[in-house]
Amino acid sequence: MTFISKKNNVQLVDGQVHKHSPTALQEAAIVQQLHAAGVPVPQVISAEDCLLILELLPGQPLPDAIERGDYDPTQLAQALCDWFALFDAACPGMSRGDVNGRNFLYDGSKIYAVDFEEALQSGSLACDCGRLAAFLATYNTLHREKQAVLVHTFMQKNDYPVHAFLCELVTMKKRRTSA
Repeated sequence: MTFISKKNNVQLVDGQVHKHSPTALQEAAIVQQLHAAGVPVPQVISAEDCLLILELLPGQPLPDAIERGDYDPTQLAQALCDWFALFDAACPGMSRGDVNGRNFLYDGSKIYAVDFEEALQSGSLACDCGRLAAFLATYNTLHREKQAVLVHTFMQKNDYPVHAFLCELVTMKKRRTSA
């Protein structure tokens, strides 16, 4: 099985995730730090120059859960907030950076995060949450009412990071029109 990745070759091999990436060692260090702090991320099994082997986590990518509509929007918003609170406690003043929804897995009650190839950067929880809310709002789904409740609830629980939300929408539009 091969996982969707724009930059890397990511495959399921013998029940483990094998990620071939030039930043494997950097990513391993970040994931190990987060895992040790109790943030729901995969456990690093091994890391070499360009190969990172991770445990396979439960759940489905967030956009798939939204597309299927098999979630409670308030519960999912809370699970996202719980993940970001753990991340913020483990790395205060740092930004997750790549908050594409495909980098979050949802198992029906808990959020896990994957794909930390980009180094953590100085930033705010509000910025990450506003940017993720923009991704959540733009997924194409037949379950628009649930999606709207999810985005509204997530934004409300994070003190409405409207500036980051709107900036990400503009960035997304530019990226999509230039592609």
